[in-house]
Amino acid sequence: MNTRDLTDRERSNLEAVRVAGIPTVILFVTATGIKKSIMDATLPLRTMLADASVHDFAIQQQGPRHKRIVPGKILLNDRVEDLHVSFYRPETKKGDPRLWPANFARHASADDVFVVFVSDSCPCFLNLTRSNVAEVLRLNLITPPVDFLAALRRVNSFIADELLVKLRTLAGQGSLVAVCQGDTSVGRTIETALGIAINSSKEPDYKGIEIKSKRWLQGRGNTRYTLFACVPNWVLSPCKSSAEILTRYGYERGTVRKLYCSVSATKRNSQGLQFRIDSDLGRLVEFAWQTQSRKQDVAVWELGRLHQSFGNKHRETFWIHVDPVKVRDADGFKLVEVVHTRGPSYPQFDKLLEDGVVSMDHLIKKTDTRVSEKGPLFKVDPKHLNELFLSSPRAFRF
Repeated sequence: MNTRDLTDRERSNLEAVRVAGIPTVILFVTATGIKKSIMDATLPLRTMLADASVHDFAIQQQGPRHKRIVPGKILLNDRVEDLHVSFYRPETKKGDPRLWPANFARHASADDVFVVFVSDSCPCFLNLTRSNVAEVLRLNLITPPVDFLAALRRVNSFIADELLVKLRTLAGQGSLVAVCQGDTSVGRTIETALGIAINSSKEPDYKGIEIKSKRWLQGRGNTRYTLFACVPNWVLSPCKSSAEILTRYGYERGTVRKLYCSVSATKRNSQGLQFRIDSDLGRLVEFAWQTQSRKQDVAVWELGRLHQSFGNKHRETFWIHVDPVKVRDADGFKLVEVVHTRGPSYPQFDKLLEDGVVSMDHLIKKTDTRVSEKGPLFKVDPKHLNELFLSSPRAFRF
């Protein structure tokens, strides 16, 4: 896949789109693509299109008979123009997913960069290299593309604004009494106060917005945020289950065998476990050091699956910080701050994974004959949370 660093103009235009609070994907135009009228449908793009019910390449058959054409739009400097977008999988090259907007060469040149997003089930394209949308916004002017993005922002900000008002109201009512004990008490207390039923669903908590709550120690080191849980691909993994990983790399604690540890790409842990990223195959590999020079692979995650888990969970998130307090001799919490994030960045996720900032926790144990696994949980150092997202996080103090 062709990539390059964005110019200042391209970054400014990209931010102008991302503030609308919608998922976006970047596409790089090549000379070959212009000549042959093809663009690769990258994994992030395929995921976005499938999530928005626009098109699912996973169920599309190969060959011209199965080509699908859908209505789309392109945002030019002076207008928003309708166009048609073709999705197809050729009979050659294993049917690599492709797309092409009609008459695209009129609006694109080799080495241009586009941002793609979905509005009302239509794939929309904006040329970050040629667009003047950021400059128009800076001058406080109105053009059809700016008006189009402003309407998207109003729609996508409504639920976030609604949730923020509810949190401000809760904060204004004083401290909340904890509804339970333990690590989950903060989240359960806030969700109960918001009228959200406690459940085990993996879907976002409030009308598409994920809520993550934790005790916050100002000026001190804070524990990592849990991003999501994702099991390995057991077909690709040398170890075929959590039970097998526990047998090989766990330890005894009384009558219980456990493997509670953190794994990162920058150093081996006490059990000899570490990560490496295989960029060519698009995989995250957990391996174990056998000796100073000998290693053995343990488990494999496909990076695309990790991206999907991250994107599904944190397309839009409220990260709530609380102070622990006593309320009439009972445990309670005072809302301090909320940080609002949108638009997961998959390249940044991979980079922070490689840098050891994003790590993973095994939480496996065996009691009698039963093996339980609460993870694997992928987590991030809170100091680097904002680096995981495409648009700048917004923080609100209560």
